[in-house]
Amino acid sequence: MASSFWKGVVGVGLFALAHAAFSAAQHRSYMRLTEKENETLPIDIVLQTLLSFVMTCYGIAHIAGEFKDMDASSELKNKTFDTLRNHPSFYLFNHRGRVLFRSPEEEPSSVRNQQGLLDPTRLRKLEHLH
Repeated sequence: MASSFWKGVVGVGLFALAHAAFSAAQHRSYMRLTEKENETLPIDIVLQTLLSFVMTCYGIAHIAGEFKDMDASSELKNKTFDTLRNHPSFYLFNHRGRVLFRSPEEEPSSVRNQQGLLDPTRLRKLEHLH
């Protein structure tokens, strides 16, 4: 869990960023009133913005905890080659392959019922097609 010190650093950094944004907006409205449109921001507002941004990013990096290694071999060294590309969520057993690879003497179970007669509910569904 992140210490309250780093949460305070993030809070102060965000407050300083908000203050720098307000100062920049105030400076811009002042420049409009004095009709000096092409002047840049004062250096103190720019430095406050950059320093508060760095402070906020540094605090967030400490709150986030430990980062994982970028090298994938550290996580993959415990897996075998057989389980490397194993994704059970992609297994699909109800597909058109069972229709394509069945023997020609097999009838689909949805058309014929147990006694070998045509299913009347199936015939009613097909009547509107004629």
